Amino acid sequence: MKRIVATMLVPLWLASCGSGSNPFEQDTTGTGTGTGTGTGTTGTAVPASLAQDVSGVTFDPVSQTLTVTGLSFDGPTDAVVYRRRAAMDVPGYQAYTAQQDGAARHATAFAGQSATSGAVSATVGATGGPRNRFFTGAFFERTGSYSPASGEVVYTGKYVGLTNLDNSGGDLIAPPPGTAPELIPTQAAATTGDISLRANFADKLVEGNIINRQLREAGTALPSIVLISTSLADNGTFTGGSVEYDQRDFPTDRVIGNSIGEFGGILGGTGATEAAGIVKLNEFDGPNDPLGMENELETGIFVLDR
Repeated sequence: MKRIVATMLVPLWLASCGSGSNPFEQDTTGTGTGTGTGTGTTGTAVPASLAQDVSGVTFDPVSQTLTVTGLSFDGPTDAVVYRRRAAMDVPGYQAYTAQQDGAARHATAFAGQSATSGAVSATVGATGGPRNRFFTGAFFERTGSYSPASGEVVYTGKYVGLTNLDNSGGDLIAPPPGTAPELIPTQAAATTGDISLRANFADKLVEGNIINRQLREAGTALPSIVLISTSLADNGTFTGGSVEYDQRDFPTDRVIGNSIGEFGGILGGTGATEAAGIVKLNEFDGPNDPLGMENELETGIFVLDR
């Protein structure tokens, strides 16, 4: 496994989100404008709309260490070393958290690296409340050489995301006695799913599905989503793809053509053996809020092998 050191090449911006059970919005006071993509070496530029509040990551899956740069209020310095939390792991992703004390915001992060050669990696992070805002973002990176495959290739694996909903707070440090309810931190709830990503090297397109989605701790089933086909560049990057609900889940609603988010990522390895990327959702409980959620948001990652 390689040690991944990534540095964002575009200005950070603070995002916005909320939900029925956790009415926090992501702060949108930033103005990130970067849209570049990398070429297979360290320093891959992640589009600002996907990176959001994360500007850099240092991840070593062997020593199980993670440092996140840019995520607001996750620690006393801009680059924060997170604590390893193996009990929170999702298959294919290591879990980490950060919290200074019982009155400070709590941050959760998941990071993964591809198994074939370790050529690609991705990390997602989010803080919980309070104070009507939460902060979130993600990062993907590629190291080493890259060459395309031929024909059509399928990458499969697990997906993990973080939301502006609360979980039970099992990793929170106890707040000081007598802390007012408005000042008590919360812990971001995670989502999981199974992802199938298809890359067609003749047509230079990427598309996919994320199925078996659920709120991880609560076990609440969530609608499947479709990653609508988007262009695959010669350097193995794909950005600007839109996300929709799967029409089969909502036969009486028109979901085709109604975007609920965006995705992007990068292929890596000789013969494009691995893929990593980010999915950003502006809602995820279905049209007309069938699960009773409002203003729910999610940022997730995938790290996959052929």
